[in-house]
Amino acid sequence: LPPCLCEPHPTSQHVTTHPVVTSRAEHNHDDDNKEASGTNNKQRTMEAGEAIAENQDFALRFEDLTVDDDLPLLDRIVRYCRSGIALQRLVHVKMLAETAEVVGTKDTLSTLIPLLGPLVTDPESVIRQHLAAQLLPLSIVAMATNVGHRKPHKVADMQANPSIRKEYDPRGYSVVTNDVVAFLTALITDADVDVRRSASESLAGLALHIRRDDIGHAILPIPLRLANSNHNQDGLIEELKITAANLLAELGGAGEKGAITTNLIRESILPTVLSLCQDSGLRVRRAAAQALPRVLGGTTLEDAKTKIVPAFVKLSKDDVYRVRKSTGECLVDMSRSLMILAGKEQNESKLEAVNQLRREALLPIAENLLSDSNKFVRHGMMQFLGPFLASFYPYVDSALHHILPADSESDGSNHSGIVAQFFPHASSMVSRLNSSAAATTSSPTPTIALNADSDKEPTSEEKLRQILPLFVTTNRASFVSLEAVVAHRRKHAPDPRDIEAIKASLLGHFVGLARVSTGDNNTDAEMRVYCAYSYPAVVLLLGPENWEGELKDCFITLLNPNYGSDKDKEAAVPPLPVKRCLASSLHTVAHILGPEIAAADIMPIFLGHFLKDTDESVRLNMIRNFPTLLSLLTDTFRSQYLLKWCETLKGDEILGATKRSATNPFVLNWRQRDYVSRSLPELVGMVDPIFVYTHLWPLVKLLLSDSISVVRDDAIWAIPIVLRSFCGTKTTNGSGGGKLDPKWTASASKEVTTWLKDKLLGSTSGRNGRANFNERQLFLRICGTVALAVRFGEGSVKPNDMVTDLTDKFQTMLSSKKQQEQSSQQQQSGFAPYHHLSPAEVKHLKQILNADLLPHALEFKDDRVSNVRLTLMKVLHIIPDDMHSAALTEVLQCLEEEHETWETFQGMPDAIASTPAAPIVPTKPVDVKKLNVDGEPVGSPVNVAKDQKAKSKTKKNTSNHGRRKKNG
Repeated sequence: LPPCLCEPHPTSQHVTTHPVVTSRAEHNHDDDNKEASGTNNKQRTMEAGEAIAENQDFALRFEDLTVDDDLPLLDRIVRYCRSGIALQRLVHVKMLAETAEVVGTKDTLSTLIPLLGPLVTDPESVIRQHLAAQLLPLSIVAMATNVGHRKPHKVADMQANPSIRKEYDPRGYSVVTNDVVAFLTALITDADVDVRRSASESLAGLALHIRRDDIGHAILPIPLRLANSNHNQDGLIEELKITAANLLAELGGAGEKGAITTNLIRESILPTVLSLCQDSGLRVRRAAAQALPRVLGGTTLEDAKTKIVPAFVKLSKDDVYRVRKSTGECLVDMSRSLMILAGKEQNESKLEAVNQLRREALLPIAENLLSDSNKFVRHGMMQFLGPFLASFYPYVDSALHHILPADSESDGSNHSGIVAQFFPHASSMVSRLNSSAAATTSSPTPTIALNADSDKEPTSEEKLRQILPLFVTTNRASFVSLEAVVAHRRKHAPDPRDIEAIKASLLGHFVGLARVSTGDNNTDAEMRVYCAYSYPAVVLLLGPENWEGELKDCFITLLNPNYGSDKDKEAAVPPLPVKRCLASSLHTVAHILGPEIAAADIMPIFLGHFLKDTDESVRLNMIRNFPTLLSLLTDTFRSQYLLKWCETLKGDEILGATKRSATNPFVLNWRQRDYVSRSLPELVGMVDPIFVYTHLWPLVKLLLSDSISVVRDDAIWAIPIVLRSFCGTKTTNGSGGGKLDPKWTASASKEVTTWLKDKLLGSTSGRNGRANFNERQLFLRICGTVALAVRFGEGSVKPNDMVTDLTDKFQTMLSSKKQQEQSSQQQQSGFAPYHHLSPAEVKHLKQILNADLLPHALEFKDDRVSNVRLTLMKVLHIIPDDMHSAALTEVLQCLEEEHETWETFQGMPDAIASTPAAPIVPTKPVDVKKLNVDGEPVGSPVNVAKDQKAKSKTKKNTSNHGRRKKNG
């Protein structure tokens, strides 16, 4: 920690003098303040030293450094927010918002709001910065009575969705719009740039939560006053104007969704931003250039044509290169805002006028910046060229915007990342660059546990859905998302005039990024990465009809920098980040181009460049995205490429090898093998049973025998899909082929169950011909996966997951009736694991479960390891009700009674728990680390005798060996 945070404050009252500007810069171009910051840091240090020197008698005691955790929450916050030690104040200032959510509106107004005054003038800038970030959630609790702990809404939900209806408390609303706004006014003029930025974001956020009629007189006067100020307060006049521009941009951006009225933006915000565009300070003009796109979305077409776009064009020709560079970075946002404006216009002629304005004004700006005399301007425009081209795709105001998920998945799947790959202009880029969220949340914040939902007991259906791992559905969700993008492109293609204008002016510049030569190898590699990252978005914009020619050459050049040059025959290695970008987006490009182009051009590249790549990230992306890539192909090509994939993975260089080394770098690590396991349920459903039996079932056996438990645990989810494919109703899933020989299907199913019993329970397992407890548990989990497949397949449990939601939205918004019927048939045909089963498939799985798996599972009712018995109990709960025999019911009842007994026993008081009655079984699950491979507790009398006998035998053999060696 910085020493100043650990030193006590010289007096019990806070010093009211502020430190001057710190060394952190205002925006992403932040090297303008370094010299001034160094001087001001010295000044701040001298002031702190003089203040401490005046109070040499102040002695720091141990009690002053400790925090009394026994205090009630509210009393603790009150005491330590007034502490003379800065660190204690910082920790508890960061707890203000969570405390307000716990205590509610009344205590927030009576106790927490009075604490804010001294903290606003705290001598430590980091405390003022975090205080500014806390004021927004604190204000929401103070003025809304339906927000907080055990209330209808949480603060986080209200911040994420400001349109949620609020029940205002009259006194709290008055306190927020007067007192809290006054605190933010003081913080927004602070000498520290991070404090100003954090206060600006809180003030802009507060504008979304108060009444629209109050924004004009409560919030808006603050940035207007800063922008028009001519008084150079401590040399900060330029800094305050920049803060005003950023705040006006945030307020103007709220007008895109109607949170602020158009009249307020046109009459107050827009004229002020336009005046800042003509300011003498280059940094002010740069901030105004970043504000123009945000303001545009809340204005009218007339304002855009006559005021905003001309001002932006003028800034793009500014004498200072930094201002010109900033306009290049803002082109994406300007195009996005014009698209939002076009979406508001219901008149076709006005809609065309907006598109024409975008073509005629923004494309020439990009061309000029790409040929600018300053290399930093050129390179900056190259960086944003791909997203700028992608912004011409009609996404922001389309149905697709409401279909695709916006958040990433916890398992690392990339179906939600499709938004980032295809639509980098989905949200404002400048606002992301200027956000202070990272700065205000960089240090850990103490959290207060809220158990509002802990009383809710999940239903039986919810419990079954929670058992199904997320990765089972994410591959399918990726396919549905891509299908939605392709359908939208087919139904709502971009304007042909936009396409022609881009091909004529900017496509050559974008393709040139693949072979750019600036004289600096690092810069060249960086530009190729920008090109590779934006490549899927550009392909989506131009479509498969423009694949042949420049787009295809660009793709091949990114893989082989020598392509098309004198050294064409010598394949060059592309930069590693380029290869990783292309590997992660190969399946998305293939889906946009369609099955024919994918089979002819993309799949050979997959085999030649990516399948056996030595880079771990490239291989991981290839394995993870392979099911989605394969689902695009026809049955013939699908079997062909899946066969090569299986042969490659099972080869001696990859899964067939036992150890990875420098001479054999192709061996998959455990994480890559785990993703192979995760992809199997989807792959098994794509090919016919003969292929599954010949090529995929051996792969499943390899993964079930893996040395890493997580690989084995994920591989078991392919077993029900393999058994399902051996049902014998069709040769392929959904292809309508002829029936298989019933003898063959029975034999194939029998082979699977026999191998599972031999491997996990038979003589090939463990030591001394016995399965260890891990293998017994794995066998029980396999029984559970088969039972769960039956429950989902027969419709007793509705999936209710992301796949269902995406499919429903996709079919409703984008598909015709014919396409909906085809999609419904395809969903029931086997492409969605653990969703739909035919009656014959349900009967087949039930028969296997009842005849081959359950009898062996029930034998573990008296297993010596309690974890095995606990797993058995959980599995029996999943078994369908119509399969509950008398023996199964009896075993389940016994296990439940045992479980209840020891749950109750563990919860008894010590006096009762120490009664002499000795338990027959352990009181809690046995720690795996304390068991040997036979599942027997280490240190038991039986095992001690075994160990002593083994040691005696070893000692005897050793002495005999020594005697023979001596005699020899």
